[in-house]
Amino acid sequence: MSMERASPRDDRAVTPVHVIFASYGNDSLALIRWAYERKLRDVTVLYNETGWGAACWAIRVAQCEAWVEGLGFKAARTQSIGMEALVKKERGWPRNGMQFCTEKLKIRPSLAWLAQNDPEREAICLVGVRREESVARRSFPEWTEDSAAHGHRSLWAPLVNTQVVERDALLSRAGFAPLPHRSRECEPCINSNKGDIRALGDPDIAKVERIEGELGFTGAGKPRVMFRPAQHMGAIGIREIYRWAHSGRGQYEPPVRGCDSGMCGG
Repeated sequence: MSMERASPRDDRAVTPVHVIFASYGNDSLALIRWAYERKLRDVTVLYNETGWGAACWAIRVAQCEAWVEGLGFKAARTQSIGMEALVKKERGWPRNGMQFCTEKLKIRPSLAWLAQNDPEREAICLVGVRREESVARRSFPEWTEDSAAHGHRSLWAPLVNTQVVERDALLSRAGFAPLPHRSRECEPCINSNKGDIRALGDPDIAKVERIEGELGFTGAGKPRVMFRPAQHMGAIGIREIYRWAHSGRGQYEPPVRGCDSGMCGG
């Protein structure tokens, strides 16, 4: 990672506005520190308020925003309908291939914020994507001249080739210890793996359980649960999903569902 790299548009006559999209997880904090060390000017750090953060995440966000402002940057948030209201409006949970949560809780609010604060589309948007993160991000471009997801503004991912050791060094210089997990601005996420679900706190389990109960059943009699039973060994509802996450490989057995009169099954 070159710490001396210039913005691909530093030669413009007008100093660009920089908007860092941050979840306040490890990579976005490293990006903010990088921007500070690079002496980027007129920086706003934008956080998407999804209304679905972990119970502990609001405290971290407030602390990080204070740190951001201490660097001389601006901290801002987008507002949205919130995950709970969205799920109830849609009468169901987001799914892979139908991930309306990202579109309606992050992308659209971000576009609205950008339209209000950068109507001339002069901003350079920055994200903390690193290719090392996953196979899906292995070919993520460092520079996109016209990003539709950012209102056709330029998108810059200056840390794409940054290794975890370099990222952690940035975090250390910023005064943060690396988190042992991903950002928790959406908790739980529909893409959570076993480790993510094992880490859920009871308040976050309880909120999902309550909403699952309020959503009830489909016309076909299937419960409207956050995680698909077919993909989680038959576990139905967040409490059983939590049990599944703590089970060994292939060892989870869903509870017997049916009448308890003793006349059925056996």
